[in-house]
Amino acid sequence: METVVSQKFVFPARLRLLSLIMMGVGLIALIASFLLYRDDSQRVWSNLLVASFFFTGVSLAGTFFLAVNIVGEAGWYTVLRRIPEALGKFMPFGLVALAVVVITGILGIHKTWIWMDKEVVATDEVVRHKSAYLNVPFFLVRFAAYAAIWYGFTVIFRRQSLMDEQLGTLDHYFKMRKYAATFLVLFAITSSTSAWDFLMSIDVHWFSTLFGWYTFAGYWVSGVAVMLLIVIYLKKLGYMPQVNLSHIHDLAKYLFAFSIFWTYLYFSQFMLYFYANIPEEVVYFIERYDTQYRPLILVMVALNFVLPLLVLMTRDAKRNYLYTVTIATLVVLGHYLDLYQIVMPGTVGTNFGLGLPEVGCFLLFTGLFIFAVFRGLEQANLVPSKATFLDESLHHNY
Repeated sequence: METVVSQKFVFPARLRLLSLIMMGVGLIALIASFLLYRDDSQRVWSNLLVASFFFTGVSLAGTFFLAVNIVGEAGWYTVLRRIPEALGKFMPFGLVALAVVVITGILGIHKTWIWMDKEVVATDEVVRHKSAYLNVPFFLVRFAAYAAIWYGFTVIFRRQSLMDEQLGTLDHYFKMRKYAATFLVLFAITSSTSAWDFLMSIDVHWFSTLFGWYTFAGYWVSGVAVMLLIVIYLKKLGYMPQVNLSHIHDLAKYLFAFSIFWTYLYFSQFMLYFYANIPEEVVYFIERYDTQYRPLILVMVALNFVLPLLVLMTRDAKRNYLYTVTIATLVVLGHYLDLYQIVMPGTVGTNFGLGLPEVGCFLLFTGLFIFAVFRGLEQANLVPSKATFLDESLHHNY
């Protein structure tokens, strides 16, 4: 096995300052939003739900990426393993933000989930029939389970990864694989139920059997895009010389393939309801396609499907930093818009826009995400020097 010189990352001062400025400006804008909309703060709370769920999903995508590659006994990703691990450093912040939105919703401060209102349950037959699942105590139990499973396994993978770097034995790797397999089983359940709880239950009269997968595909491909951006950024700073164009190519293939996968789920969900044309089912899409949301949705589809398909089709494009950085950035923005159009019609109707709530939440969470992730990168060697399959990863070239 080749000897790998341990390389420690130092958080660039300019990027640290930028993240702090984004958090500061975002927090000021968020406070100003609550003051500006103090008589009706629903738009602010809806944006908080969008931002907290999106960035928590991106963080969770890093944990899922690790688990899939560990179970699959993949070696190619080993030199960039620290990046998905670092994404998990944001997760506690995202879960706390989600908890704030949930608790304030339960207290009646906002009406994001109308099924939390006892008067609605008493007068709405559909909501009453769903109350065995959609009730506050059970919802809190599920939320606690999500937090424990997602963050618990994120911490376990990080700890096991650091031990793997010290030991580099197959016995230890087999132990990691058992943890990863357990996580994937639990994630298969919680990824869908969490989408039902936080997002689909906003439009409580509507449901889709594809919704969990569709939501997962959105934050999974966003997570891949963020990992790609971080890898290229670190390469530009002179870090991670072991990462070559083949590693970049593989991440770009993930980005390309799962953009198509997301589109397949998005279209399948729409097509089935459009074809059936059942009033209680198509109303979900009428609220989006026959209102002021239509331009936003067209832009979102272009960013999430059309541009990745056209630009990343070829092998050379996947190895071109300009193309991959551009598309990865647009995909992240596109899926943030996707989550926005999932939440807003059912919470604020057509009372949406681009203002202080939107800008404030996005800046606050983006700055916090950058700060948490890059602080995480500082806490361990960028390339695990004795990890299992490291030699395979160093020679990953095609």
